[in-house]
Amino acid sequence: MVDKIAEKLGRTVVAVPPVAWTRTLDLAENQNRRLIGHIEAGGVGALLYGGNANLYHFDLGRFAALMELLTEAPSAATDVIPSIGPDFGKLLDEATSLRDMNFAGVMALPMTFPTHPEGIEKALRATADRLGAPLILYVKREHYLAPARIGALVADGVVSFVKYAVERNEPAGDTYLADICSAIGSGNVASGMGETPIHVHLPQYRLRTYTSGGVCIAPRAAMKLLAAHRAKDAETAGRLAVPFLAFEKVRAAINGFSVMHDAVTLAGIADMGPILPMAGNIPGDERERVQHAVDALVALERTCQNRA
Repeated sequence: MVDKIAEKLGRTVVAVPPVAWTRTLDLAENQNRRLIGHIEAGGVGALLYGGNANLYHFDLGRFAALMELLTEAPSAATDVIPSIGPDFGKLLDEATSLRDMNFAGVMALPMTFPTHPEGIEKALRATADRLGAPLILYVKREHYLAPARIGALVADGVVSFVKYAVERNEPAGDTYLADICSAIGSGNVASGMGETPIHVHLPQYRLRTYTSGGVCIAPRAAMKLLAAHRAKDAETAGRLAVPFLAFEKVRAAINGFSVMHDAVTLAGIADMGPILPMAGNIPGDERERVQHAVDALVALERTCQNRA
């Protein structure tokens, strides 16, 4: 059985945008609107505010300010998914503040240390109860939860969808992913690591869609890439993927948060300003390297726009 949120997300690549701040670390509303507008203009229908938005480090005041903006800045046709957590206290506090807001879904950010699978499950159940709605589960490490327990959470209405982002040197032969798909259905799982594994995740594991940071720069190209995979057009998919994969390599080599945040500025889409601590902007000596990767994505997007 495919969940309603899965059906919605299945129509689009899911953009994972960063958040723009002023020099005094106040929410830069106009710049965030510019980024949202750019993504929507490229035909992307879902915005997931999570890791790239650095929501791990939000205080409740900044969280409330962003949520207020997200209730009215995107188009009514766009599905908006904020993230909460990752620690238990923030999960509960932020779930309380979102209870009466009409977002398409809410994702629970993954917690690392100190955790135990039984404790993670208890936290998710308590959070879904506080929210009054099921959660999107973000699985980012091996054995975060056993597939059977994820299946139980889905059956109990605690979890509705899974964002899978366990990194592998080779995405094929991922038994953990295969077991999760078997437990809840591959249609209820999204590939959650950008473009790097989707040549395997989409055709072989038949995942619903994928999440991407590069789509924030090149939304039209990302939608064409998803369409090519669904049409089983490996040649077109491979060609379109080249600048996305190069961008992801730069992110991995420097810092995923930092590169994604500053890339939007370097693309001329919006001035993202400083990144919220505890993360930081890219160092000056890496700027040229990031600019080169961004320019390739901008060029691909321009080509897709001209051919539309």
